[in-house]
Amino acid sequence: MEVPASTRPGRNGSPQDHGGDFRRLWRLTIRNEVIGSAISVLPALIFYTAAFSYNVGQFKALLKVAPIPILAFLIVDLALNWWYLAPYRRFSAAPTEEEIARVYRRLHNLSLFSFMRVFGPHALAACIGAQIGVLYANAHWGLGMPSSDYWIYWLLNLTLVPIGHAIFEYHANGWAAREALTRLAASYTLPTDSRGIWRFGLAVRLAIFYTMLAISPLVLLAVAANLHSPGAATAGTGSGVAKIVAGVVVLNMLLLILFARDVNQQTRTLLSGLQRVEDGDLSGRVNLFTPDEFGSITEGINKMIHGLSERQRIRDLFGVYLSPEVSRAILDGRVALQGEALHVSILFCDIREFTRFSAERSPREVVSRLNRFFGRMTGAIRGQGGTVNKFLGDGFLAVFGAPVNQPDHARRAVEAALQMEREIAALNDELASLGEPLMEIGIGIDSGEVIAGNVGSADRLEYTVIGDPVNRSSRIEQLNKTYATRILISQHTYSEAGVSGGRALAPVNVKGIDKPLELYTVGSKA
Repeated sequence: MEVPASTRPGRNGSPQDHGGDFRRLWRLTIRNEVIGSAISVLPALIFYTAAFSYNVGQFKALLKVAPIPILAFLIVDLALNWWYLAPYRRFSAAPTEEEIARVYRRLHNLSLFSFMRVFGPHALAACIGAQIGVLYANAHWGLGMPSSDYWIYWLLNLTLVPIGHAIFEYHANGWAAREALTRLAASYTLPTDSRGIWRFGLAVRLAIFYTMLAISPLVLLAVAANLHSPGAATAGTGSGVAKIVAGVVVLNMLLLILFARDVNQQTRTLLSGLQRVEDGDLSGRVNLFTPDEFGSITEGINKMIHGLSERQRIRDLFGVYLSPEVSRAILDGRVALQGEALHVSILFCDIREFTRFSAERSPREVVSRLNRFFGRMTGAIRGQGGTVNKFLGDGFLAVFGAPVNQPDHARRAVEAALQMEREIAALNDELASLGEPLMEIGIGIDSGEVIAGNVGSADRLEYTVIGDPVNRSSRIEQLNKTYATRILISQHTYSEAGVSGGRALAPVNVKGIDKPLELYTVGSKA
């Protein structure tokens, strides 16, 4: 059989060669078939000698015809495995979701398919081959088996002999399939919720396997007693029972070893994945594809990792606009987003003459300059626990005291404004060294009660603040042009912040505001 190589694009867009993956899996299934068949030889000899009283000549005759059933079941097993793995072998260069799902189902169910194949077509082919061999040996080599005993061969080959083989292939091919699925998961998102996945729990597996091993010696004793005369049965009872017990012990030891290794391997994989999560690594997933409870636990862990990763992503996105304390408070549910009255400070910032700069520069230069500016300014805001509530093209509005209550919000707002002044000076030094135009800003701050909460339509909400301090801070910022200042704060903010220094300005009437505003200027241009 020719094994074709297939290449296909992976998650990074480059072709992924999985032809080598299929060839590895194919070689492993052949190896497991050969080992499984060898495992069934010892119990078969024990069972046959317990059921039949063969002499040396008869055993030699049986050994001569042994290649017939071996060849028969090998052909059947290889053909069925080749057919079963066809979707993996024929994986297209650009697989559809359905092709990926089909390969996932076939690999995921390989262990159960192997178990049923051994107890079905494999055992039937062995029976037919053995029957042909016995008929030939009776006719040509004097085997001397009466036709009335033929059914015993069928019974043994269909039930007792394949037990060790089936249990081994179930585990060994399951390990091989997990390895293939792990490599496949590196290139594609596998449909773990795909239909057609056979689930086979640990309790069910143990119940079936141990029931088979427990019943088999009873069946064999009954068969042996039926074949021999009462006197012969009594004479050979001790020897026959010893042989049967030996066979069952061998199979039980095999089951225990395979089961222990399987559980140990799966447990180590799960613990390794949980350790990565504990260490803060949420970049991957636990690749453990099993049809039992470990597979269900793995799916739960991967959903948990996805949820934690999404939560971290949201936290990181919040961190662009919010301080870590504020973002944690929102994610922890300590913020009333449905609306509440809060006492806050509002900081309004605007870039001077930016319209002219935008008209003279390319869009890329404009965006680059804004990003450099906002990067420094929002850092100053978040450094004082503030929240950038809105970007306004060439300016922004920041809030202190919402969504998380901050008793010293006024002081924080003033400290943030002073830091913004230092940041704009540092930015201008960089621009001057590059021969670029310098930047100037105006900042207005007011404090008072606002309504804060989620506002918008059903499909798009925005956390915002509404109230007089918002309007006043915008008007106060504009007055910087009149007074040739950079930072203006209201009398409310000045009093609450406990600012030392600064310069008081004469009360000023502002359009839209009933009472004259009492203002203070702070900073380098005070």
